Amino acid sequence: MRNKMWILAICLVLGVASASASITGTTSNGGFSDTVDWCQYGCAGAQLASPQTWVSAGANTGAVGLVGTLQGFYNLQEPTSWNGNFPNGMGLIYNGAAFGNTPTGIASTFDSGMYGAGAWIQANYYGPYTATIQLFDSAFQSLGSFSATGVAGSPGTPGLLFIGAYIGTADVWAVQFDLTDQFGQEDFSIGTMYLGGQLITPEPTSLLLMGPSLLGLLGVARRRMGR
Repeated sequence: MRNKMWILAICLVLGVASASASITGTTSNGGFSDTVDWCQYGCAGAQLASPQTWVSAGANTGAVGLVGTLQGFYNLQEPTSWNGNFPNGMGLIYNGAAFGNTPTGIASTFDSGMYGAGAWIQANYYGPYTATIQLFDSAFQSLGSFSATGVAGSPGTPGLLFIGAYIGTADVWAVQFDLTDQFGQEDFSIGTMYLGGQLITPEPTSLLLMGPSLLGLLGVARRRMGR
């Protein structure tokens, strides 16, 4: 794990190239085999140093943080410290844009290869947003990206988005989540993260064209302000 985190820091500074591959995107969490609950950090609304290691329900391990920055992220929970339409009690990773952090993506590395990954995702400001997920191989080269739209709202309202992506082999070693809201801001949280530790077969919603280069992972996250 420690070596993997040093690699993350190097990728942050140097960036990485794109690999030649295609991925399939999905807005359904039904085909994934494992979950990562962010309340393992306490869900106390606190800012945590980035990156942090995690353990999934299925005993997979990895690290999470903000992209391109070593700022700390915020570990929140719906609805006590985030007033949105995630399910009540869900733990969140917030990039902290509303608290002065540099707006950036949220990324996670895995200590073993996965078939894919995904997460619930939502903008801080109410209204429509576009989210993007990007997968990476063991050299932190991009395998491709997938985008979908959602609507951020108050508790109990529809529109919450799940965004995921997968490939046909267990060669996914990192994932990055990004979001742009109706104001052009990257101010968002992710909820429970889903992993494909075995071949997953959700109904594909789109075939992905490979996205251009990556950056690094690590990060900061913060909480949603009530509107």
